[in-house]
Amino acid sequence: MRTIFSASIAALALLLAACGGDGGARLSASTAQAGDGLVVMTFNIRYGTAKDGPDAWDARKDHLLETIRAQDPAILGVQEALDFQVRFLEAALPHHKRVGQGRDGGARGEHSALFVDERRCTIVEHGDFWLSETPERVASVGWDAALTRMCTWARVKEAGGGCEFMVWNTHFDHVGETARVRSAELVAARTKEHALPQLVLGDLNTGEASTALAALRVAGFVDTWRELHPDAGDAGTFHAFRGGREGEKIDYVLRSAGWRTIEAAILDKPGPSGRWPSDHHAVVARVAPRP
Repeated sequence: MRTIFSASIAALALLLAACGGDGGARLSASTAQAGDGLVVMTFNIRYGTAKDGPDAWDARKDHLLETIRAQDPAILGVQEALDFQVRFLEAALPHHKRVGQGRDGGARGEHSALFVDERRCTIVEHGDFWLSETPERVASVGWDAALTRMCTWARVKEAGGGCEFMVWNTHFDHVGETARVRSAELVAARTKEHALPQLVLGDLNTGEASTALAALRVAGFVDTWRELHPDAGDAGTFHAFRGGREGEKIDYVLRSAGWRTIEAAILDKPGPSGRWPSDHHAVVARVAPRP
């Protein structure tokens, strides 16, 4: 009897770990099999021409791909992706349709591309705008930003007559504080133009207590990970290929009130080689539309 009880406790512990009890690991296989909700993932994949030595793109791209495949996201938003990296993912994820151009226009510059699994969702329309005072001007730089920044969006409908929703994928500036706040306000304003459930994905380069994130909270957005892990300590998502979760959480899957959050995790585990797929941990959540 004691053996059976001990085995049950061990099984429960494994289940809690799989469900991301500490906010790490991956989403639970049991929920994935149940098919409840949509898996949504944001991943800054580190631009592929960086001189990263043992962490250069060719050394980590297969592990990065397996990290994505293991989560099987219906919606994937990437940041810092150069054109050849986007094309690598397109070829490796044949069921996903990619939308979004580079921040310098067309294929040029880093992309904040969206990948949508067409087995589960249909793209109704999509577009891009730039995080600046002139958002429709390609490659425009806003406020005190150091670089051109942009947002790629899509209006998406679940297969089988399910929920229709908006998803926005972006990468805020790493230097300009005013630019981050104004970018958050701009994205929030665009979301209010659509009376649909909303998801905002991205590397926002700003912490949980920042003014920029507060602007998105005021607009009704909730951080899915923090919602389920309100008392978690270390939550850093940028780790410079060193691993760990020290520092600020700067990568987010945010939801509007039209969704409920089922699971959420920061994917902070290294691969078999002991190296990481990127210098950011991916963030993933399973969400479902509210009735």
